[in-house]
Amino acid sequence: MGNNRPMIDHGILSPSGKVSKRARKAALKRCAKELFPDDFVWPSTPQPTKRERLLRQAAELRALANRGMNTRKYNKEADKLEKEANRGGSEDGKV
Repeated sequence: MGNNRPMIDHGILSPSGKVSKRARKAALKRCAKELFPDDFVWPSTPQPTKRERLLRQAAELRALANRGMNTRKYNKEADKLEKEANRGGSEDGKV
């Protein structure tokens, strides 16, 4: 059927259906080895800076406020986040 999802290894199950810690650990290791071989290259995605995160969160709050959700509260919180972002909220060294 084309379903390539990992299957349960019934060889490690006891008749009662329980799996020992050792067998579970070994099965997970085998499964991880199958899914992520040694030559697997993990993709790297750039993470936003703290300033970008604060400004994005403030924009989301403003959008909610513009649609009528807790307008005073969300606008006040957005102001606070924008102020913190413009104050120099980039502690991680990226600006």
